Formats: sequence, C-alpha cells, structure tokens
Amino acid sequence: MISESTVIDRAVPDVYRAFADLAGWKAVLPDVLDVRVLYDDGRHQEFLMTVERPGGPETVRGLRFCKAPQRIAMFQPQPPPGFRRMVGVWTFTEEASRTRVTAERWFELAPGRTLDVEEAHRAVAEKLRGYLRTNLGLFRASLEAHP
Repeated sequence: MISESTVIDRAVPDVYRAFADLAGWKAVLPDVLDVRVLYDDGRHQEFLMTVERPGGPETVRGLRFCKAPQRIAMFQPQPPPGFRRMVGVWTFTEEASRTRVTAERWFELAPGRTLDVEEAHRAVAEKLRGYLRTNLGLFRASLEAHP
C-alpha cells in the first residue's frame, strides 16, 4: 500500500465535491485527456479516463463508490498496462477548518514484468507516489485559487 496526503484550505464538502466530479478532472489535471462518465448516481460511478503517459495515451476503466463527504473508494476492473490489480481510496477529514485528503493505493503487478519483482514493485510504488503527490497538489492549487 502507498499513501500520500495534503491539507487543502477549504471545507470538507467542497474538497469532496471536486474529487467526486469526474468531468472536472480535465480542468485540474493536465495529463487527463478525456473522461467519459458511463454511470453516476452520486454514490456509484463508472468511467473511462484517458491520461497522457510516457508511452502514449492510456485509457483505464474505473468504478468508484462514493460516501459523501468522507470517502471515495475505487477499483479498476481493467487496470493500467503492467498491473494485475489496482484499487484505492481517498478520504476527506476536517483538520482545523481545513481538509486533509489522503490518497491510498493498493496494486499488484502483472506477472512476467521482470525477474526482480521486489525492485520492480519499489520502482512502481515510487512512481505512483509521485502521481498521487502531483495530483493532490494540483487539486489543492485549484481549490485554493477558486474560493
């Protein structure tokens, strides 16, 4: 499991709404090329998200389970290339009238990736931590710039 968090100077409901709004991700995250929402009843979401990666655009299918305004859990039934499994959760907690967002991910690499599985796992975990840090920072900047 990997985890990253940040504190955003906004109320929990505002921060939760920004993360729950899949269509808004393109405006916040520059590597998101497209989001196609297949289903969203406010509690359950299914979507296809295309992101720019070093090897070219990558589209993943995600399912999210939203419990406003505390938590969004997700899994990818068709995980990104090189992964057997990818699941995660965002939690939103009040901290001195601000919001702490914690992003956690659990993943399993696809077999046959490399002979040194432990080293591959460490390298992928660090890369995912970087994505989480970047995305949390971009959400923080966007939310704090637009009160």
